[in-house]
Amino acid sequence: MVKLIYHFFMSVQQDTRVRMYERLRRIVEKHAAMDERPFRLSDTMALSPRDVRTIEFLSQKGTFNVTSVADHFRFTKSAASQLVNRLVRRGVVHKEISPHSDKEYHLRLTDAGLEAYRLVQAMDQDRLEAFLGKIDGFSRQQIETAGAVLEAVEKMMDERMEQSG
Repeated sequence: MVKLIYHFFMSVQQDTRVRMYERLRRIVEKHAAMDERPFRLSDTMALSPRDVRTIEFLSQKGTFNVTSVADHFRFTKSAASQLVNRLVRRGVVHKEISPHSDKEYHLRLTDAGLEAYRLVQAMDQDRLEAFLGKIDGFSRQQIETAGAVLEAVEKMMDERMEQSG
């Protein structure tokens, strides 16, 4: 009888873990689908998630070039160059020739890019507040457990990224 109860408990626990994995897969698939949709920041500006992340990166203090964008996002230099050129055409990034090399360009946000960054920050704040509202009734233990699960998922994703090169 004890053995039967143990197997039932282990089966329920395994099913719960499998359902959690399946839910995480659905979340990742939804995130990937959302990553294809542009963010409408205003009546005149819609940017892809990749554009938004690049603007956030370029908003930091420092000197940036196409190589630093490629390195930061783990893109090829060609993909980073295409992304930067698209943002230049959209008027949110300015390229200027480096004082050290005429083959390198320094990147900075234009006034429109800075405005896009401000709009992205406001959107992020709204999303954070919505998220906090969703977990408002959770206990500290539930949040810590969820955090541990998310940490395990992040480690798994890091390992997968390292394996894929």
